[in-house]
Amino acid sequence: MKTTKFYKLVIVVLILVNLTTLFFLWKGPRRPKHPDRNELVEMLDLSGNAKTKILALQDDHFKKKDALIKRSRNLHESLFKSFNDESKDSTDIKRLIDEIVENQRETEQMTFDYFKVVNALCTPDQQIRLQELIHDVLKRAGGPPSPPKH
Repeated sequence: MKTTKFYKLVIVVLILVNLTTLFFLWKGPRRPKHPDRNELVEMLDLSGNAKTKILALQDDHFKKKDALIKRSRNLHESLFKSFNDESKDSTDIKRLIDEIVENQRETEQMTFDYFKVVNALCTPDQQIRLQELIHDVLKRAGGPPSPPKH
């Protein structure tokens, strides 16, 4: 009888521990949506007019990027809802995939253009640091390989 009560108590405690763990995993600390507003400025040691321009560019860049990410999410959702939609034919699916690809192209082009303008506002030393930062981010994100070093 005592062992049955003991096992019931252990099971209840384990369930509570598991539920608590799941709660903290689900609601735990999240990474901010975007890096700190001043992070790039600080890493490149920017000041003056370049700092002001880059902060304005950064705000615009993230607004556009957020809109493209939202559009991508909606397009993907539409695509995968098509599994159960008999009215969707291969033409509709191809169109959705083409829109997803075009949205990704716009995202990549916008990001390239942003960094090209940032690069133009930097001194030669800051440009080198910017290239290093971009390559570090690409390595962590599993992006394209770095160019060969001479």
